[in-house]
Amino acid sequence: MSGNLPPGVTASDIDRHYGGGIPDHEHEWVPVQGLSPVLEDMAAIFHEQCHWAEVVNSYTDHRRDETYYETGAECEAERHYRFELTYVELPCGQRLDRDDIDRLEAGGDESMFEAMLDAVIGAERAFPEDTEVVDIDPYPEVGQVVVRHDGYELGYGGEA
Repeated sequence: MSGNLPPGVTASDIDRHYGGGIPDHEHEWVPVQGLSPVLEDMAAIFHEQCHWAEVVNSYTDHRRDETYYETGAECEAERHYRFELTYVELPCGQRLDRDDIDRLEAGGDESMFEAMLDAVIGAERAFPEDTEVVDIDPYPEVGQVVVRHDGYELGYGGEA
């Protein structure tokens, strides 16, 4: 890039003027919506942002006994991850695992598939206000989300 700069201007001049960019860092992932995922498309989707910020200066107010930090570069990275629908437990107590759901979709009992699909869509529309949250474990590899709505229990799982 140094060949594209005007005469007398160096790359360090550009860095000094615009900042040197974001230094290498460990991402500090924080959920955007607390621990609550978004339920849609037969999945529980989590959204997180990195809240890392470079501390360039600090000072302490001894009267208030507080330390204030001046920040420089901030990371704006985001990530989303999905927990796919793994099971639906019907009000009658019957449990449909993912294989059962796929089989119903591929040409099994259409009325049962439509009823199950209506229950999933109803829970997605009602979440989180009118849905009972049984468990939320937001770890991408092994987590799960379990909710109940209108007698149906829906389980979403990570990629374990």
